[in-house]
Amino acid sequence: MDKEKFWKVKSTSKGFEGKWIHINLDQVELPDKSMIEFEAIEFQRHGTGIVAENKDGKIVLVKNYRYINDYESWEVPAGTIPEGMDPGDCVIEELKEEAGCTTEKKEVVHFGNYYPSIGSSSQIFHCYYTKNAVQVTKDVDANEILDVRWFTKEEIKTMITDGTIKDGFTIVLLMRYLFLL
Repeated sequence: MDKEKFWKVKSTSKGFEGKWIHINLDQVELPDKSMIEFEAIEFQRHGTGIVAENKDGKIVLVKNYRYINDYESWEVPAGTIPEGMDPGDCVIEELKEEAGCTTEKKEVVHFGNYYPSIGSSSQIFHCYYTKNAVQVTKDVDANEILDVRWFTKEEIKTMITDGTIKDGFTIVLLMRYLFLL
């Protein structure tokens, strides 16, 4: 591919620098040599999440309260990956912390990556699946999790189609699960 077709970042300044995100103001040269200023969100941590199925074929979802949207949201167990940590190891920790479930690392399958805002941010979500999740505790992060429940495939399909599940990452993971397995 002709590299002249790509946008070229000529300089970057920080519009905002936070713990989780930076907002960069990029001076970008377009293929026609014109210049634009582009606002790009640079995430300091990427995400990971898992569709966790038990031996009965049910999927565990966790209910979170999302204050930004003032919404209680059913989601797959997920979280941000600490620097230097393997996304597969992190997702196993998140599964335990958020849903009280365990699984063997050898049972965790990578489903690829998801880019939630591909045109405006650097964020990457790592997608995983396990078919042998076991709930070992009801003791989950009470500051984050409102409820933990197991759902059938049919219930999941209904929750996606009727708009109960609104989280993009959760929808992507569940759709991959429903279509690939």
